[in-house]
Amino acid sequence: MRFSVAQQKEMIEASSGKFIGYIVDAEVCEKSGKITNFIVSQPRKFYHIIQGEEPTKKVAISDILIVGKDVILVKQISG
Repeated sequence: MRFSVAQQKEMIEASSGKFIGYIVDAEVCEKSGKITNFIVSQPRKFYHIIQGEEPTKKVAISDILIVGKDVILVKQISG
């Protein structure tokens, strides 16, 4: 799967059904060249739009449960 295709999918927490956000970037291991984490932009609140600040979370590849047609389901994430 291309990274650009993954970026178009909604990331959802499986246990709660909560929308986490969309993938905006990835962290890659220098030694192996494999993706270790996705950087996910969180849903914006009004005050974040004014500040221009984009809150993000890291989601480990190991936390991904299912990659579906339209969504990516992940385990419960903290923070």
